[in-house]
Amino acid sequence: MADYLAELSGELEVINERTALKPLPGETWDLFTDGTSCAEGAGACLVLASPCGEEHTYALRFNFDVTNNEAEYEALIAGLNIARKMNIVNLRVFTDSQLVANQFNGSFEAHDPSIQKYLQLLKEMAARFERFELAQVPRNQNKKADARTAKLDEPNSTIYPQ
Repeated sequence: MADYLAELSGELEVINERTALKPLPGETWDLFTDGTSCAEGAGACLVLASPCGEEHTYALRFNFDVTNNEAEYEALIAGLNIARKMNIVNLRVFTDSQLVANQFNGSFEAHDPSIQKYLQLLKEMAARFERFELAQVPRNQNKKADARTAKLDEPNSTIYPQ
């Protein structure tokens, strides 16, 4: 995970330079995340939406093995990194992972050591925002991220920031 974050930080500098829209003080942005893991590989989709409705969409393919729950955490962590690089300070996050949302809010306990590390990192990153909310939404209401993540299951899919 540390290697992934180190690699991602360089890519985020390029993403930030291409982003013309800068957040205004007090604005709250929305982040929709979805992670997936299957026999063909693992990846994530992120949709970062400004208050005026402009969307920044990213699809990531992971070059390492993860479970489906770990992929959900990876998606969320990548999205938080992008939001911070864009200087977003108020963020609402929507995930279709009931496990991630409930572990974050304390309703579920994290027993697996790997998931415990992801949860700790998530909490540390969330604390860096002035305002941070994380909510679980039903899969059918996470269509922004779901539609793109479905393409990650295709063996020769193209991965891009859009």
